[in-house]
This record gives sequence, structure tokens and C-alpha cells, in this order.
Amino acid sequence: MVTPSHLDYLRILERWPAYAERFWWNDPARPDLGCFGTGYNSWGVQTNQKYLGAMAILATHPELDEAAAGRSREAILDRALRALRYSLATHVSGDHHCSDGTRWGHTWISALGIERMMHGVEALEEHLTDADRAGLRRVLTSEADALLTMEVQGTKWARDGGNKPESNIWNGAILARVCHMYPDAPRVPDWMEKAHRFLMNGISIAADALDEREVAGRPVREWHVGPNFFDHYALDHHGYLNVGYMVICLSNIAFLHFACTTHGWTPPESLYHHAADLWDLVKRLVFADGRLLRIGGDSRQRYCYCQDYLIPALLYCAHHLDDAHATELEAGALDLIRQEQAASGDGSFHSLRLGRILEINPYYYTRLESDKAVVLSMGAYWRRRCRIAPTPVKVEYEDAVAGGWEEPEHGAVFHRSKRRLASWSWRAREAPQGLCLPPTSGHLAEWCENLGGRVRLLGEQGSRTVLEHQQWSFPGGFLTTGTMADSTKAVLPEGWISPERAAHRYAVAALPDDRTLVVLEYCRVGIRAYLTEAKGLKLNIPNDLFNDFRRTYRTASSIVVTTGDAAGSRSLESSWANIDDALGVVGLYGADSLWLFQAGRRRASGYGESLYYDEVCFPCRTGMWSVDPGSVILDCGSLVLSGVTAEETESAGQQAWVPACEDPLIRAVVVGGGDGHTYLLVVHFGDRETETAVELGERASAAVDLVSGTEVRLSAGRLALTLGSGEARLARLR
Repeated sequence: MVTPSHLDYLRILERWPAYAERFWWNDPARPDLGCFGTGYNSWGVQTNQKYLGAMAILATHPELDEAAAGRSREAILDRALRALRYSLATHVSGDHHCSDGTRWGHTWISALGIERMMHGVEALEEHLTDADRAGLRRVLTSEADALLTMEVQGTKWARDGGNKPESNIWNGAILARVCHMYPDAPRVPDWMEKAHRFLMNGISIAADALDEREVAGRPVREWHVGPNFFDHYALDHHGYLNVGYMVICLSNIAFLHFACTTHGWTPPESLYHHAADLWDLVKRLVFADGRLLRIGGDSRQRYCYCQDYLIPALLYCAHHLDDAHATELEAGALDLIRQEQAASGDGSFHSLRLGRILEINPYYYTRLESDKAVVLSMGAYWRRRCRIAPTPVKVEYEDAVAGGWEEPEHGAVFHRSKRRLASWSWRAREAPQGLCLPPTSGHLAEWCENLGGRVRLLGEQGSRTVLEHQQWSFPGGFLTTGTMADSTKAVLPEGWISPERAAHRYAVAALPDDRTLVVLEYCRVGIRAYLTEAKGLKLNIPNDLFNDFRRTYRTASSIVVTTGDAAGSRSLESSWANIDDALGVVGLYGADSLWLFQAGRRRASGYGESLYYDEVCFPCRTGMWSVDPGSVILDCGSLVLSGVTAEETESAGQQAWVPACEDPLIRAVVVGGGDGHTYLLVVHFGDRETETAVELGERASAAVDLVSGTEVRLSAGRLALTLGSGEARLARLR
């Protein structure tokens, strides 16, 4: 195992100052002040604070290579100090204003930038003047006083308005920090009391309301305001299953934890409330290559923000939780940053991949650059100052994170094994979202409606919504069914709004074979409709710098090599395809061939464009066309196979077959598993309960239900079933 050193962080970070200089602004009204980025309030202030944290570490690091940095130590130190003084002067307690004419501070988020810069301020200590120290005390105590009147909130669902886990943690952390820094201040007891309440309601769950364990002198239940997490530590932040903000919570714990370590302070007992429990889940949601495994998707640019703050979270888990694998993941996460910086070629972190964002929004682009800079500075500082020794690995990483997990209330489930990571989330950012890919290959993951197919009406303005769902876990896999409203608001100019909801039904099964995910879909429209898109499956394949802009698709008819920036759709003239000898796709029914769709531009969520990705669809139609009332738009079934070669993909297609069913709205597929067993998935896509039979012939004599464990004998090769609307059965055949 390779353990990153402080020099690994330093060597990446020191290439950045020369590039960052183009975003430096001298305040014409105050020549002693300056800032990185726009200097505007809110994220502009925080962008500058992260910059000063990074530059402070560079300026004070004894092994800085000035030639590599393209700036002298003195010049870097000057930038750090002027950026700090800009931040202190433009606070609501100061005597100046931001470049947009406002003053920052006293908000629910103003503590965040401060927390992210404080390791840099600590490193600058010997270079601060008495005026700097007085200004710092003024700002910190002013923020602490303002937090005394702020309500502590906690709700599981974002829609209820009180889901505040990360801000509760950073607000509690700054209060505790100020208590340690200024123990002579008269309001220290009040600040610490409020710090505990914020921190105890960061990673909070419903069971805390009944917990009699004592923390900071009181039972947990007396501190508890409300749950911000679900019972199994799913998080609905921003209204979707947000793995990234689980990481943000841990990163904010890390900032205060390392401050306590370097200063010799006693950490508040409340700081670590449920942190180890949350890490137990987050650890399972990181690819072996260090990329976040976002089973619920992401509303922001790929490989940014929350991905960046995984680094301080991993440093904390290695240092405080003695996690044997955190250092392995840290090395991978660091390499992702190194890889992108090398591709950019100018010392920046994002100028190649996110250059479009720079063109349309420098306010946000500089924020993204400063996120990576500041986490690199944390690694350079904490790995030099603190003893973060690797814990001996007793169990291989994939063995340590193997197994299943689900949060039924949120509609999320996954199963991880050495060959396959399979997941499904009904309330993803772009729902529904599934994954089936090797857990060692984060570069194969793109979240946007992945495996969820797509039916789009002309004039669609809404977003897909969940109508109903259910899921069941069993050893080695899971089964889930549900319905999405693909069209929620289609508007044609001059006054027509569609009454059609376009119900899109699914049955999805992760077989207990460490390889296979089965996806069955059905979508029918009730009125005459104009469509612009109908894609079955829609398996997203990233095709950007993290895979050298090249993907190879092997099919029954040819070998297709694509680059990420290509545009158009093409039939692959094959019912199966294999991608880079890592991922297989098989179309079972519903189309003659798989299709490859490429948009010709970077896509994915967030401002601007952040990732090229291909789509493998079964079927695929784009453009505009009309259909009659009652038309079936999608009626298809597919397999996704993890960790397979082209030969294995073709063989899986040859083994699979579609048995006859009595009811026209019953769909069934028989699949040969990677474990040598044969599996049957049956689903009812009708609206009423039905008694039906699946014709299996002499190929099976019995079926063992994987959810209930019950065995049913076949009669004359027929499996009799009673299924309600949307019900499914998954069985191993004998």
C-alpha cells in the first residue's frame, strides 16, 4: 500500500499559484487588500478564504519549490496575508466592503469558509501583526455571537425545510474553535453550550430522541432536535440521496479534529457523534480508485466539490478512526486530482474539462479551483504536522466493504462484491438511477438517469417523479420495482399543457451471481402524444480525460472505437456489446439492436458542462414524432454484466431467453447467472391483480423465490403465479 506523504500534496499544489495569479484582484480602494476570484459576497468570499488557506500552507512549507510554483515564497506569503486581511476587513464587523459593495457574515453558511481556511491561518501565525490578530478575534467572536440566536434544525426530508446536517456541524465546530482560541471571552459557556447542540444534531438519527447515553454532561435525547439522517444513514440533502454531503459532514468534523490535534486542545465530545457510524456507510460508497460512488447522483460538476472534500474526511478517518483502508482511498483520490491537473497542462485543476464554466461564470469557476487547492493544502499541512500512520491492513478493501445495504423509506439499495457493484435509487438527483459496474472502475460511472431509460414528450419542462416503489434485499443481491412519471409538465406554446403523466414502470434485479443486473421497462401513453426521445436502458459510459477520451465497443458485428466529443446515434447491429473488456450489455427483448448515442458535447449536472459520456440504449429514438392514444413507447428488457469480456457477454446473451406468458402484460426473462445457476424474473406491468402462468417447459422443475425462500414445483413445465399491479418475482430455477 502506498501512503501519500505531505510532499505528494505539495508537489501538486505548488504548480497552481502561477495559474491562480490571473484571478487575483487588487482592491483599488485599499491597496493593502486583495482577493482571489470575484471578491463578491457568499461563495466569492469563501473562494478567497480557501485560496488564502492554500497559499498560506505553500508560503510556510519548508520544502516549497519556488521554481515549480513560479512565484517566490515572499510573493506567495504576500498574497496569503492580503487575502486574509480582505476577508477580515469586509466582514460585517469590519471597516470595508466586498467588491460587490456588500459585507459578508452572520449567515447560516458564513462559518464554512472560515473553517476551511483556519489551518492556513494557523500556519501564518508568526507572520501576523497585532492588527491581524485583533481582526481575527473580532470576526470569530462576532460570528460566534450571531450563532447564539440561530435555530438548530433537523428533518430527514429536505422538503420539510430543516435538513441541516453539514451546517449544524460547521456552526458547532466554529463555536467550539472560538471557545478554545479565546477562553477569556465572557460568552464562552454560552458558545460551548450551543456548539454541543449544533454538533449533536449534525449526524442525527431518529433513535437519538430516546438515547440515554450521556454526551457533554447530558443524555443524547436532551440534545436532540431532530433527525437529519435516515435510520441507516441515508441523507436526503438537496432533495436526493446525497452521498457527497455525507462526505461534507465528515470533512467538517475533520477541520476541528485536526485543529485540536495541532493545538493540543481537547475535542468536544459532541464532535464525533455518529461519525464512525456514518463512515461505515461512506466507506462502502467509494470506488477502489478513490472516486465517490454516488448511488443517488450529483447535482454538481463531476469530480469536483464533494469529491475534493473526501480527502480531509479520509485523513480524519485514518488518523482518528484508525481505518486501515482510508489511506488507500486517499491515494486514489489524490491521483484523480493529479491526473486532471496533468491533462490541463497549465497548473490549473479544471481549465481543460471545465473551461466552458470559466467562460460563463468566473464566480463559480474560481470556487471550483479553490476547492482542490485548499484540500491539497490540508493534506500537505496535516500530513506534515500530525502523525497519520497507516494501520496494518488485515482484510482486503473489497472484502471489508462487501455486502448489501438498503434504506427502504428512501428507496435506495445496493449490493457490493468483488466483481460487481449494483445499486438502484428511486430518489436520485436524476431519478431513477442504477449502477452495475466493477467496484474498481470509478471512471465507468456516470449518474444521470443511468439505467433508467427515458421517454420525453415534446415541450417537456418538468422532471421525473416517483409514483411508487418497493425493494427487497437478499444474500447476494436485491429486487426492486416501481413507477416513475416520465412526463410531468409538457407545454406547447400558445396554451396547451399535456395532461399525460407517462407512467414508466420497472423491475430491476441484482442476481446473487456477482455479475448480473436485469432491467425490465414498460411505458405506455394514454393520449395522442408528440415525443422527442425514447431510450430504453440508457447505460451511461463516461468518455473523457479519466479514460483518455477513448472507449472500445465489441459487438457481434464489429469493433467500434469512440471518442467523447463525437456526435450522433448509430445502431450497433448487435443485441450485445462489451465495453473495454469490463462491462457487458445484452438486449433481451424490445428492439433488434443496441444503439450508441453521443451528444457531441460535455453534459452532466451543474453549471456549464462537465463530462463527455456515451449512452448505450435498447432501443433508441430521437427527433420528433407522434403516437396514437394507448401506444406502448418502451417495452424492453436488458442485462448489464460487470467484469466481463466480450466472449462472456456474448455467452450470457446466448443463455438468456424469454418464456411465453399467459397474460399480455406479464414480462418474464430467464438468465444464466455467472455462478452457473439459472434465474427467472417475472413482473406484472398491468393495473389489476392477475393469475397467470409462465411457460418454462422441461428446462426447470422447481423455482426457489429469492426473497421469501419458498420453493414452488412446476406443473407440466408451467409456473403458476398470482401477481398484483407492479409485482415481481425473482427465482432460482431447478
